[in-house]
Amino acid sequence: MAHVPKSTLPLLGNMLDMTSNMPRFHDWICEECAAFNNEPWTLQIPGKEPWMVVSSSELFEDVLKTQADNFLGGPVSQYQSFDVLGNGLSVSDGDAWFYQRKTASHLFSMQMMRTVMEDTVREKLEVFLDVLNQYAARGSPFGIKKELSHFTMDVFSKIGFGVELDTLKDTFDREEDHEFLEAFNVASVAFGVRIQTPTWLWEIKKFLNVGWEKILMDSCTKFHDFIDSFILKAIKGRRENKVARDLISLLLESRIDTSELDIKEDEAQIMRDMAITFIFAGKDSVAHSIGWFIVNMNRYPDVLRSIREEMKQKLPGLLTGEIQVPTSAQVQELVYLEAVVRENIRLYPSTGFIMRQATEATTLVDGTFVDKEVSILLPSYANARNPRTWGKDAHAFKPERFLDPETGKLVTFSPFVFSSFGSGPHICLGMKFALMEIKLTLATLFSKFDIKTVEDPWTMTYDFSLTIPVKGPMDVKVTPLYIATAESA
Repeated sequence: MAHVPKSTLPLLGNMLDMTSNMPRFHDWICEECAAFNNEPWTLQIPGKEPWMVVSSSELFEDVLKTQADNFLGGPVSQYQSFDVLGNGLSVSDGDAWFYQRKTASHLFSMQMMRTVMEDTVREKLEVFLDVLNQYAARGSPFGIKKELSHFTMDVFSKIGFGVELDTLKDTFDREEDHEFLEAFNVASVAFGVRIQTPTWLWEIKKFLNVGWEKILMDSCTKFHDFIDSFILKAIKGRRENKVARDLISLLLESRIDTSELDIKEDEAQIMRDMAITFIFAGKDSVAHSIGWFIVNMNRYPDVLRSIREEMKQKLPGLLTGEIQVPTSAQVQELVYLEAVVRENIRLYPSTGFIMRQATEATTLVDGTFVDKEVSILLPSYANARNPRTWGKDAHAFKPERFLDPETGKLVTFSPFVFSSFGSGPHICLGMKFALMEIKLTLATLFSKFDIKTVEDPWTMTYDFSLTIPVKGPMDVKVTPLYIATAESA
């Protein structure tokens, strides 16, 4: 039987716990997991079915792999997510999930697509460097979280839809954000509010079209319309026999015979749902990972010095300016940088938790009984801090844990231990691309600039969200980094 927190109240369940700990939700969940030695426990919120929280690598593997067919996204998750994500890859089950997974896997594996992805990231990094040089010339602090969001949105809009949003290039000429980006960001926040709210309450607000539900539905309408226009643009490109160089065009190419380009309504819906999932899964997770990396380099300057020392030894052209933006092959040489990136993602995963629902009554590998339709919460944030798998220093930022002390090569962990990209059949398809984009970005930025946070980095925390973003605008000051080619210069 799953444990029950002592603070659980009749009728109210853990509502008071949730309310008082909302600013530090992931840490509160982590503390409760530790209190029960990472054994299953029950989280109860009025108006929602109880959640069973499992946080050990053994149970992650049992739920997400061994008994994966018995633990699906489930109707509860699909119902509350449908207005935003439709029946996309991250929430679908069965045949719909299998088709989308197979299609997306094929697209991500295509050599042409991998080349397009790298070329796009490097192109947008050139723009990012120009923007940071302008901020450096101004000499005043600015919110880098917004610019990271611009950068990743420009990358994903081009790779996903073949559309040049140029939100980064126009950042100094625009008082308000691009309408699509603004709608997307607002919908992300509003969706997070819905997940916390009792089902009956958000259903009433949606029916009355008030509060956060009105904000959510208005924002969804806006960014759905934008995505529909992107899909129509891709269809037009196919009619004009243009070479497919984005995910939607490649999806059209794989689904539709060249002589028949009038797609059915259900096909358009599938493409929209896949596109939305692609943006939600990729844009924010990469931007947030880079944001936390900046915070951690301000917390651990010795780690940053080691990163630059590795650059000096293996890619000196990065520091001298001979290389503006490296290639993915070049950053493969930066093994210590990758260890730091992985440690950063371990502690601040792209998603704080994964949700599943039991389709049948079953027993977990540790003997815990799970009744039919019970919802399962798998907190990646807590799994990354489990001392049983990561040691007594599980909470510490320690890149060396990803390096073999004898060979200096990267150490790989089971995806049920290092679960930041998900695990089992649903493991993130874009993991390799995300790591490539993050490494290219960090090698470029930290070889050209010192990036100092205005706020004490040790006081910086996260916002509650589907992902784990740094809280606030993340004000920084950037200074060009000049390192001479010779020690005497």
